[in-house]
Amino acid sequence: MSISAKRNSGFTLIEVLVAVALTAVLLAALYGAFFSIAGAGASANRASTRYAEAGRFLERFAIETRSAYYRRDNPYTLFEGERTSRHSEVAFTSFTFPLGSGDAPGSDLIAIRYSIEKDGERRHLVKEVWSPYTGGMMSFRAVEEIGDFEVSFFNGKDWSKAWDAKLEGTLPKAVRVKLILSTGEELVQTSGPMIR
Repeated sequence: MSISAKRNSGFTLIEVLVAVALTAVLLAALYGAFFSIAGAGASANRASTRYAEAGRFLERFAIETRSAYYRRDNPYTLFEGERTSRHSEVAFTSFTFPLGSGDAPGSDLIAIRYSIEKDGERRHLVKEVWSPYTGGMMSFRAVEEIGDFEVSFFNGKDWSKAWDAKLEGTLPKAVRVKLILSTGEELVQTSGPMIR
């Protein structure tokens, strides 16, 4: 083998630099694609978690409103709701499993309030639960990061944005709740009180 053949069998510095540059460009493209896909996956996971959370809320709200209870002669019962300039708020008494604490008498009647809590620019749907007889309120976020919460009440003829059982003398025939997620999706549930 001649000396000139040995010199031509290796890579030149330019060829090595071109190969390294092409490898760097490919790795940068793969890196960007990987993190873009990972970010989209995490975003989809958050969205599906919020959607499931909203679905559980609607199901629970329907159960609670079907079990709503109001009697004009019972000062511990209520059913009231209104739409302010920004969102709805609703509070009512409902039958559930008996609640009791320590020596306090147990009751299967609870009071529930749903309202919006603002956290900077974000809104959360908050649920408050308490015994109308003994107090002791518990509060937690029912759905995180929502766009809007709207409740409407049906009197048998028309839908309205406000209801007060003390004025109406009875429960609404139906209650419709519309929950708008932060993504803009709207979820609607209609249910009616079963106890008259």
